[in-house]
Amino acid sequence: MIASSILLISSLFPSITLAGQGGSAVVERIIDGDTISVKYNNKRLKVRLWGIDTPEYRQPYSKAATKFTSKMVAGELVFLEVKDWDDYGRMVAVVTLSDKRCLNEELVKEGLAWVHIYYCKEAICNQWYGYEKKARQERIGLWQDKSPVPPWVWKRKKHSYK
Repeated sequence: MIASSILLISSLFPSITLAGQGGSAVVERIIDGDTISVKYNNKRLKVRLWGIDTPEYRQPYSKAATKFTSKMVAGELVFLEVKDWDDYGRMVAVVTLSDKRCLNEELVKEGLAWVHIYYCKEAICNQWYGYEKKARQERIGLWQDKSPVPPWVWKRKKHSYK
């Protein structure tokens, strides 16, 4: 499925890089805490932040995560390290700011994102789990709640009520 998506996307957007590559982009819009819209290689596309998950719309701290992402990157030039393409045609990437900070990592440090247990499997994830643990211990951001619900669990519960 992913391979066919990559082939489809690369045929539709031949100037877009494949996983493992990257390039500069200008952030045009913040969609939510972990999704942005950018101008990349003269194309507009959505970018999902790799390896993390911020609260979903209507979940506690969703607005705080979106506001933080906006404060960090709205209108900014960023570097995208392409990791994958998702089933929605979004680039999945690590987003690095001009000052070399990683947006994905900063959201975890601020207690506004979970390290994604299903998708974050690289060496950097161990470091991010350390930041998540520290945010939990210091009760920063969403960790102020006694038992915050990870978005992947929240989505499953929400769909099971329909």
